[in-house]
Amino acid sequence: KAHGDELRIWVPGCATGEEAYSIAMLLADAAGATARSLRVQIFATDLDPVAIQVARAGRYPESIAADVGVARLDRFFVKEDRSYRVRQELRNLVVFAVHNVLSDPPFTHVDLISCRNLLIYIEPSAQRGLMPVLHYSLNPGGILLLGSSESVSDSGEFFSVLDRRWKLFLRN
Repeated sequence: KAHGDELRIWVPGCATGEEAYSIAMLLADAAGATARSLRVQIFATDLDPVAIQVARAGRYPESIAADVGVARLDRFFVKEDRSYRVRQELRNLVVFAVHNVLSDPPFTHVDLISCRNLLIYIEPSAQRGLMPVLHYSLNPGGILLLGSSESVSDSGEFFSVLDRRWKLFLRN
């Protein structure tokens, strides 16, 4: 993407938002490292309305300090009592919505779909039905990121392997 372009990301099955916020943090780090700004839109969806409420609040227990690290805690979180809250400027990058990825219309014109560990909760027949939807959602050259135990094995017409180890797939 060029300076000023829009980068659209969809995180279906976002649960309580950690994956969506992690992507926002990585993008903020990358933008700072390249001195390039992009207009970022992250759509994070889940079937569970309670999980979406937690995600929107962006408040997580103190125990995240073991996984996040001091530099990121200082940059992206505010300490509140016995929790950490994602800073407002980062929360503004993510739109959370209740959404059923199997039956609701998909988000479209996205550059990246990150659904790490979503497919393991879906029956194989529904997974096969979801692949054309994810393909349709992505822009040409868009990337699908899956979890370590997931695959697009029966969906070769929709996706090509970009990086097998990191479970990155390119939209055909």
